[in-house]
Order: sequence, then C-alpha cells, then structure tokens
Amino acid sequence: MKLRRVVAVSAVIYVLTISKAFSQLSVSVGYGLQCPGRQDLKFRYYENGVLVKNLKTSKAISSWSPVNNLDLTYWHKKSGFAFSYVYWKNDSKGITFLTTEIPPFKHMEQSRNLYLLDYLHKTGIPFLQKTSENTEALYGYWGVGVGVGVTETTPGLEKSIKPAMQLLYGVNYKIYKRLSLFAEARYLLAHDADNAPPATFTGWKVDSSGHPFPLRPHPHLDTRFYDLQVGLRFRL
Repeated sequence: MKLRRVVAVSAVIYVLTISKAFSQLSVSVGYGLQCPGRQDLKFRYYENGVLVKNLKTSKAISSWSPVNNLDLTYWHKKSGFAFSYVYWKNDSKGITFLTTEIPPFKHMEQSRNLYLLDYLHKTGIPFLQKTSENTEALYGYWGVGVGVGVTETTPGLEKSIKPAMQLLYGVNYKIYKRLSLFAEARYLLAHDADNAPPATFTGWKVDSSGHPFPLRPHPHLDTRFYDLQVGLRFRL
C-alpha cells in the first residue's frame, strides 16, 4: 500500500514538471518579520464558567516578531497555485482600559499557524520591468490565499481553528540553476481569538480581536498582520 502511494505521488510530480519550459514545481522556505495591526484585548474573569468581569482595552500594543513560512508552489506559464504554511508568535499588552478597574496583569501571548491555498499570477516589477519582460531568472508575482488559521492564546484558548486569508506580492530571482532567492510582502488576516471556557473554569482568560477598519471581509476576520520576508526557492 505504501509503495502504491509513493508511485502515485512520484507520477503526479513527474507530470507537473515534465514540461520545463512552461511548468514547474518548487519548494520555498522563508523567514521574516511581522508587524501587527491594531488589536483590542478583553481581560475576562470567570467563576465556574460564568463571566463575572469583562475589562476591555481602549489602547493595546502588540510586538513585532519573526515569521517562518513553507510553500509548495506549482507554476504553469503565468499562473500558479501554492500551499502555504505561515507561523509566528507575538505578545500583546493592554495600555489603557475603558473601565476604571484594571486586571491583575496586562500581557498575553499569541501563537498563529496559517494553512492557505493561494492563487498566484506573474506580474511586472515596479520601476524595473513590465510583465512582458519577465524571464525565468527574474519575475514579479502577486497572490491571494484563503484557508484556516490555528490560534492559541495564553491565558486563553488552547486551540481555535477559524478562517484566514492573505494577500501577497513577491519578486523571484534565480541565483543558480534550480535555486532562486525571493522577497515577499504579505498582508495576513486572522480570526478573532474568542474564549469559550468550560463550565468548571474559574480564573482569567484574554480575548484578542482586530480593531474595526474599512473593507474588512467579516467583523471577526479582522486581526491584521503585515509580513516582510526573504527566502530560498528550489525548483524540483
């Protein structure tokens, strides 16, 4: 059974890469830095699962932090698809609150894992070249991705699986045969981290959500992150 799976996967990879002039499959590894958009925090105290206190921030700050990503990308002429995995952690802190009472602590931690399916299209590079001037060695591309985000907060959710999205623009430059260097800018949207404690829970939990902004796709899909990264891409 395992041998059949290996043969099937090998056959798919062969078909996708048989036409080197037009089609290619590649693996990318990237590393960068994310800057969070404005977030709102809710410090909530429960007694036996019942909400007793709900202390909301009027101002909160979130830390910049490293981002890792792993992509499997398939190109056919000017269009492509990619499976993207993006991961980062960051801290948030409540600065001022809408209530006179403040919680006994002001920090919380967030962990984000995004699994996305992207549509990609090759484009020109601003101020350098038009789309018609793209080559295998140098080209620009944009993409839009949808999928799910796995969020963990401390103190808060152990795990939440909700919708996620991204927009991206990148530049690819071949440095040696099958090896390329790329740089990307990504706009990431994650779902609010809302807690649902069990009936026996007593203690503090922190909810995190994005601050309202125009053109958001959904009131609870508005936690923004801005990601800049570079990496290496290997064509299979």
